[in-house]
Amino acid sequence: MAFRRSSPRFAPPPSAPSRPKGEPSPDAPQGTALAVAESKTAMREWPSDETAFLRELLRAHGVAGALLERLVELAIAPPNTARVVDRLAVALAAHLHFLPLEDVLQTPVLLYGAPGTGVSTLAAKLAARYDEHQILVVSTDPRGGAERAQLEEYLEVLGLPLAVATDAASLKSIVAGAAGRKVIIDTACGEPADAKCADQVRKLTDAAGAEATLVIAADEPVESAAAKAKAAARIGARRMIVTRLDTERFVGAILVAADAGKLALVGGSVTPHFAFGLRVLTPENLARRLMAAALRAERWRIAPL
Repeated sequence: MAFRRSSPRFAPPPSAPSRPKGEPSPDAPQGTALAVAESKTAMREWPSDETAFLRELLRAHGVAGALLERLVELAIAPPNTARVVDRLAVALAAHLHFLPLEDVLQTPVLLYGAPGTGVSTLAAKLAARYDEHQILVVSTDPRGGAERAQLEEYLEVLGLPLAVATDAASLKSIVAGAAGRKVIIDTACGEPADAKCADQVRKLTDAAGAEATLVIAADEPVESAAAKAKAAARIGARRMIVTRLDTERFVGAILVAADAGKLALVGGSVTPHFAFGLRVLTPENLARRLMAAALRAERWRIAPL
């Protein structure tokens, strides 16, 4: 439903008493205080020395320890790269792995991640790039939970069917009948680091001949992101797709997880909409995002990748 600017939804808020600059209203939403804090962070004085600047930039995103030092070392090495953002891109390309989305879809993709991460929405985003003759989407939720219902609704809008696998054997049969279509498998199994979830993902991956792909949110705490990435690596996962890049400003958890699990960065979701907003992650656009998010309070919201 479209709203005109004259609609009450767009009515200007009533005037409020003036407050000191930068101080949020006591009635403001909880996120307002955080926004003010982020604004102050963006206006901080950054070191003029390039090496010190890169170190502080990565610290602002939550990167620390050996990963931080390695990225800085790689970033200051190229002798003919003048711009800092390009140096950072070189460092990311040298230390982390990046994989084109089209290459990922050459084999069945099994998506899994913690509840609420957006796995089902991501499955729809991937499927939206194709028609019913090119793509097959499978749910491994035989009980018809909320995630499956959501995925069914998304696919109905896209004009795509949803196949349901009740177990590993039925998944194997469904994938065998894909008839050349690309296959996306939506797996709802719980926390990636949980042993039961890991066992389920392993069985389904083997049955489907699929590549397990960890779905992780950009706002995941750094330590938790590293633990989930390591757990994913233990069951043979080699890829990672990031959600909520449109809502989280500081994204060091992405770098930490990719490093901890040696997972290739494939793509990132920059909108909650299920039909678009999936971007390929590259060293260049990730470096620009890291720089813009740390230095400019609002720029990253306009173009998160």
